[in-house]
Amino acid sequence: MPPWLVSYQQQFSQLLNTNQLAHGILLTGPEGIGKHLLANWLAASLLCTAQTKPCGICKSCLLREAGNHSDLLIVDSSGTSIGVDAVRQLSQFMQGRAQQQQNKVVLLADASKLTEAAANALLKTLEEPPQNSFLLLFSTSGSTLPATLLSRCQQWVIAAQYGDDIQRWLAQHSNRAVPDFLLAYAAGGPLKALSLLESGEADQLHVTINSLTKFFSQQIVLADCVKQLEAISGLSQIIGWLLRQQLLPSLIGHNPQRVLAIHQLYSRWCRDEIQILGQNKQLALSAFLIELKRLQG
Repeated sequence: MPPWLVSYQQQFSQLLNTNQLAHGILLTGPEGIGKHLLANWLAASLLCTAQTKPCGICKSCLLREAGNHSDLLIVDSSGTSIGVDAVRQLSQFMQGRAQQQQNKVVLLADASKLTEAAANALLKTLEEPPQNSFLLLFSTSGSTLPATLLSRCQQWVIAAQYGDDIQRWLAQHSNRAVPDFLLAYAAGGPLKALSLLESGEADQLHVTINSLTKFFSQQIVLADCVKQLEAISGLSQIIGWLLRQQLLPSLIGHNPQRVLAIHQLYSRWCRDEIQILGQNKQLALSAFLIELKRLQG
């Protein structure tokens, strides 16, 4: 278990040992914080039949690790939404008797994908949860879920991580240099930051941020900046982050009209990137950066 999750693990262990764990658990936190790791560990602990949970060697643990545990249901959340049929299936599953031991567990990732009808159907299950059944949900934010659903779940907010200890953890788990901005870009999600490092995307981030910073500070000319950026994938997302982190904070509260103009400029450029087929992207990027630099002042 990653070090920043150990304290949550200990709290859950105490609740398990005293039979105080709620039937509905909602884990929220930034992408890459490890909500799935914590939820899977909790599911393993609930299903384990040994005294020290999870043991990893009992029949129940072996079945779960093989992906063949009859008392564990993992809801498919790979699509754009989670519909009412999936919730009806999990409700029926939770009503049944456990086959391996006393508990039944449902894992539901990306809970924000629940449709309104699905959330309402799930609410009925949470209002009168079957005995020894547990629903473990996780999502990047609980604010997108209905208040009625939130009120039926015990909410656990997994805090974003930005400290030097996490920087060291990243350095220990990768042979690549860890940029100072990486955790901030990953919104405090160390596992997402590690993924960016290992995929090489962090290198692209470094090139993009470095080029834009030099352009806005007049250290390089527009043509050189555009040449470095035109082949970068996900450029709009990176620029959006840079605007929020570095350019807009200095203007907010001092020049709201300029802030609005920058938002509109950025939104228009992102829209045109998607909607205008055959657009000269190099020319569009040049025009965008020229106007952005003018608005920055």
